Amino acid sequence: MKIRSMVIVGFALCLCALSMPVVAHHSFQAEYDQSKPLTLVGKLTKVVNENPHGWIYLEVTNANGKAITWQLETPGPGVLNGNGFTRSIFETPVMTAERVTVTAYAARDESKHGWAGGLTRADGTTVITLSGSPGNGGPGGRGGGGRGQ
Repeated sequence: MKIRSMVIVGFALCLCALSMPVVAHHSFQAEYDQSKPLTLVGKLTKVVNENPHGWIYLEVTNANGKAITWQLETPGPGVLNGNGFTRSIFETPVMTAERVTVTAYAARDESKHGWAGGLTRADGTTVITLSGSPGNGGPGGRGGGGRGQ
């Protein structure tokens, strides 16, 4: 009886451990609205390339002339690095506060937060292209284009 109880407890612990990543990871559809694509133009102020997701901070001037900072989520460094987008790519645009264009999907809560699908520098050089940037399949790829801010 004691061995059987230990096996059951061990099995339950394994199930819990295996389900942790699923519970911890949020769904794109739960957090972002694929019907609200964004095209944001502003100064790149900071890029954080960390797990589980990275962040792009973009200062955008609204219609009233007020600077608004958008926080745009990216995949983690493993995905970005695997696609050739290393930390060094962002150094010059951040140091010079370069004006860039970012395509994204807006957060459902209507905060200044979104999922970045692409980043293009002022000279037209595309720095990040993830599947789903404008013209590349849309929602499933987490990109976007269209609505300006």
